Amino acid sequence: MTTTAQPTSQWIVTLKGNGIFSPDYLGASDYTFTPFPSLGIRRAGTPAAFSAPDDGIGIALLETPWLRIGPVARYRPGRYLDDNAELFGLSKVPWTIEVGAFAEVWPTPNLRARAEIRHGFRDDDGWVGDLAADFVQPFGKWTFSAGPRLSFGADTFMRTNFGVTPLEASLNGLVTPYKPSAGLFGAGVSGAATYQWDQNWSTTVQASWMRLVQDAARSPIVRNIGSRDQFVLGVSAAYSFYVQ
Repeated sequence: MTTTAQPTSQWIVTLKGNGIFSPDYLGASDYTFTPFPSLGIRRAGTPAAFSAPDDGIGIALLETPWLRIGPVARYRPGRYLDDNAELFGLSKVPWTIEVGAFAEVWPTPNLRARAEIRHGFRDDDGWVGDLAADFVQPFGKWTFSAGPRLSFGADTFMRTNFGVTPLEASLNGLVTPYKPSAGLFGAGVSGAATYQWDQNWSTTVQASWMRLVQDAARSPIVRNIGSRDQFVLGVSAAYSFYVQ
């Protein structure tokens, strides 16, 4: 951002309006549109750090030109019977806020690698982790980014999202009992393009695809009800301004 700060300015606040078209739940074949706001704050005079649309919301407590480390949070939608009659008999998976830590390295000005590890606020949410790599290329008022993604889940996370108990199977009729184990559950790619309209306004479009793999792909919830292919399309508009 090239905005010239006022002498008394202390912070730059960025307000975002976002909307994504994504699966109803992890492993679903049906999609829903979700609008949501987000907020970013940084010190005046500090360049805006690159952030991919699928990053968790993080604050760098340790920051150098090539390394950023800090806490991170991410919203994960739930799985509910509403509008999903095929889920009858299966336990709902409530939405959650996952919190944890992230680490990000920049081996070159155009290459970024990022790792996140998080846990929701309930015991049944379990641990989940994401690895991402991006090639980032500014071009005039545009900034393009793209790269691979990997997602991992601990035993509790996998059983909550992909497991089926004998009771659930008997009530549902479309699935059989299943007990997944910890490991890699998703692999895919993500890309985004941001256009900086002026010193205050920017717009970002994003697209990503994740293929459920290993124990997640073998889940009867995915095989018999949902889909291994998980797509996300999104758009956001951001407005940045100075505050004291």
